Amino acid sequence: MNSSNEPTRQAAFARSVAELVTGTDLSVRGDAEVRLVGACALSPGRPEHLTFAERAAQADEVAASAAGAAILPAVLAERFHGPVIVSEQPRLTFARLAAQFARECQATGVASSAVVDARATVHESARIGAQAVIGTDARIQAEVIIAPGAVIGAGASIGPGSRIGARACIEDRVRIGANALIGAGAVIGERGFGLVAGPAGLEPVPQLASVVLGDNVEIGANTTIDRGALVDTVIGDGVKIDNQVHIAHNCQIGEHTVIAGCTGIAGSCVIGAGCMIGGGVGIGDHVTIADGVTITAASQVPKDITSAGVYSSTFRAMAANTWRRRLALFRALDKIEARLSRVEDKQ
Repeated sequence: MNSSNEPTRQAAFARSVAELVTGTDLSVRGDAEVRLVGACALSPGRPEHLTFAERAAQADEVAASAAGAAILPAVLAERFHGPVIVSEQPRLTFARLAAQFARECQATGVASSAVVDARATVHESARIGAQAVIGTDARIQAEVIIAPGAVIGAGASIGPGSRIGARACIEDRVRIGANALIGAGAVIGERGFGLVAGPAGLEPVPQLASVVLGDNVEIGANTTIDRGALVDTVIGDGVKIDNQVHIAHNCQIGEHTVIAGCTGIAGSCVIGAGCMIGGGVGIGDHVTIADGVTITAASQVPKDITSAGVYSSTFRAMAANTWRRRLALFRALDKIEARLSRVEDKQ
């Protein structure tokens, strides 16, 4: 563990275009030694920053952009004044290359106001921010960043390259894989909502398991993931979870599934790989959802979904008077069905 009282300061981050594309099969047109310090929007653009465009209709914006370098399809490359990284998928290439700027050189070491248990293991390349707390037997691996005020519980493990946001709470024995991004205020591993009726009322069921997050997982700000009762809650590799999502105990989320904000997933659900779940979705307990399912925003899912496809259970907003008329029809459906049955019986 780095024993310095304050993080050591490092030089400002800058990379040449050539350095950005190292290890890829991307080609560069123009001066590959131009140095960049960040990423920017195409219009108006910023000097020493990287931008991108992907449509021929953006040709005039490309020509007018003040950006220092651009990622462009070949058809637009001649329109830009500076170095061009040629790509058939400019947006995807931008996402990958711009991520390098998010990994700016950070101060390493342990802030003087942080509290690190003597039995914790902190890699010398990690950064522990002010007033962070690292519990007994916690393991903080290489290049991890723990933001100010975050709490890492006893026996927890944070994989290499991961970032834990300000005031996030990683509870005891939680295991987080490599390159995870945990947003500010997230709580991973709090007790699940397990209750059983007793003679004096509801009694809590012990929640004895934990939470396991795979590699390259993103958890948004103020999202909560409960620990399991007897088996771990598991979030697969590459899962992306938005802000203010709740995932209850014992849930299993498959690889590369995406969950948008304010969704609530009740206990013991199994969600497949490659699913897309819109904002504000409610999924009932013990529901199983197949791989490749898309659920549109605000849908309610009380039962299993057994095959891939797009599923919805809500109406689009409409004029209030129109909605009231349709609601009256909904309430009358049983009577309408009975009348239709009588008509059919007479025929």
